[in-house]
Amino acid sequence: MKYTFLILIFTSITLNIFGQDSDRTYLRHGHNYSTTYSYGITEITIHSDSTFTWKSWSVYNKKDWKTYKEYMPEISNGKITRNGEYYILTEYRNGNKTDFNWTVKFNDKRLNFYYPIKNEKLRISAKYKRI
Repeated sequence: MKYTFLILIFTSITLNIFGQDSDRTYLRHGHNYSTTYSYGITEITIHSDSTFTWKSWSVYNKKDWKTYKEYMPEISNGKITRNGEYYILTEYRNGNKTDFNWTVKFNDKRLNFYYPIKNEKLRISAKYKRI
């Protein structure tokens, strides 16, 4: 009985330590061509409850991008809906729905943003890598 109890405790601790988080985080960085900051970093976290969190940082140059976590991000949230094989990200800022809706497709390694072109086709506009 004593050994069974120890095995159950050990198993429970091991499962909690090695359990995986179902949220996926994707990262993109590059020049943003603004007047004050020249390099932008964006993180998108897809949550398991069909919501997302969008974090955006701006740094002065490309050398500073690896330390972007030291700065305060601009954060917005939204909801995810499915439209065929694509997903629609609807952004909410300050609790209010905005006009921003993005068409995306994601998997375990990549998140791709699309924009419409002629004949109702879509073209990739931005690619994010999973971190």
